[in-house]
Amino acid sequence: MKKISYFILAIGLALGIASCEKMLEYPPEGAILAEDALKTPDDAQRLLNSCYDVIANLFDGKYQNICELMSDNMAEPNGLDFNAVYNRETNFFTPTTNGTYGDFYYAIYRCNSLMKNFDLIDGLSDAERTRMEAEARFIRAFCHFNVVKIWAQPYGSTPDNSHLGIILKRDASNLPIPRSTVAESYAFIIEDLEFALGNLPESNGNYARKDAAAGLLAMVYFQMNNYGEAEHYASLVINSGNYAMRDTLDRFPVTPEVNLETVFGIVSSNPGADHVDQRTDNFIGNYNAGGVLPPNLMFSNELYQFTNLNSADDRLSWMQSSGGKYKNRRFENKVFFNIPIIYLTELRLIRAECLAEMGGNLTAAIEDINAIRDRAFGAGLNDLSATSTAAEVIAAARREYRIETMGEGKWINQLKRIGAKGESVYVRNAPWNCPGMALQFPNSEFTSALFVGNPEGGCN
Repeated sequence: MKKISYFILAIGLALGIASCEKMLEYPPEGAILAEDALKTPDDAQRLLNSCYDVIANLFDGKYQNICELMSDNMAEPNGLDFNAVYNRETNFFTPTTNGTYGDFYYAIYRCNSLMKNFDLIDGLSDAERTRMEAEARFIRAFCHFNVVKIWAQPYGSTPDNSHLGIILKRDASNLPIPRSTVAESYAFIIEDLEFALGNLPESNGNYARKDAAAGLLAMVYFQMNNYGEAEHYASLVINSGNYAMRDTLDRFPVTPEVNLETVFGIVSSNPGADHVDQRTDNFIGNYNAGGVLPPNLMFSNELYQFTNLNSADDRLSWMQSSGGKYKNRRFENKVFFNIPIIYLTELRLIRAECLAEMGGNLTAAIEDINAIRDRAFGAGLNDLSATSTAAEVIAAARREYRIETMGEGKWINQLKRIGAKGESVYVRNAPWNCPGMALQFPNSEFTSALFVGNPEGGCN
């Protein structure tokens, strides 16, 4: 008997799935069956593209803003949802975080539905099937990784990582399942990424390719404080020769300009293109750097002072003083721009810290850091000394990481990682592992008796 999945019956559903459509786990009234919808390789490709579409909508600033609010980069925001995240309130009544959580699982569900129904598709070659499965597993790993980072306490919080992680969706099923441990969560993510690395193409347009899987593996292992593996995968990408350091500070160029640093990212198309696709709403709408009214989100005075420890840093231009807070100018006067998610600057900073932590090639680590400093200060004007110690390299790599990624939602996970490795870390006067450092799950998850939520109580 064939296994079948259900899809929403919507306008244009010959698998031309629109970005706002949600695939349901329960078969809705009037739904059509996968055996009717998934008939051709083109149908399968459209479904796969719809998985990327969900990611694009999540990374238009929505996910990054939530992560950034949990860090010490942000001033107190305007808006109830943002305030709940900023104040580390551990409740399940926050629509922004709940919607974000749900969207990650929509993408996962679509990927699982595709892989479950390959046998229904006539004319799908073995090569196409393998490539589509590799992309689907990359997306599934990408989504699970971004969920576990902020809905669970970090890897290393317990000696064996037996603390609760997230729900792992291995197939397109609506059966309730409990949360897996963090150890199990990371093992599953790595398994998917290893398959993706082995089977993705070298080149794949705007979609995931081998380098994207290697870059994401570097980020995953770095979050685990596994320096050897993180350095290995980061170096695979850095040494590939496929990417080049951008000679300008702006890593968010207006389309159609290409950022040669980007290994994997979100692409917007501008009004001159055949298809207009703006993937920047939550960056522009909330930072509103060029607007008249104060934006919802602004950088903290502490971040400005941290960057201003060297007043010659050109990245100070990314911040504009406004009433004791600082506007984010990185997206100023832009509408259509591409968003890098995995990119060369971050991978070089990951490699630099890993090499120093392992007592490895400090010369290469210092070169990585100085490539970034030369762009921010001018060549040779603020270089890390060739005789720097491992400790100095680590401190420099972390400093550059925080400044380079401001507004991108990446810094909070480094604070958690550093805390989990045993260093003393406080985030706005709260310890790195207080209850509110892991977001609470949506109320819908608690309908299952198998589900255990995060502790209540916040961090105050």
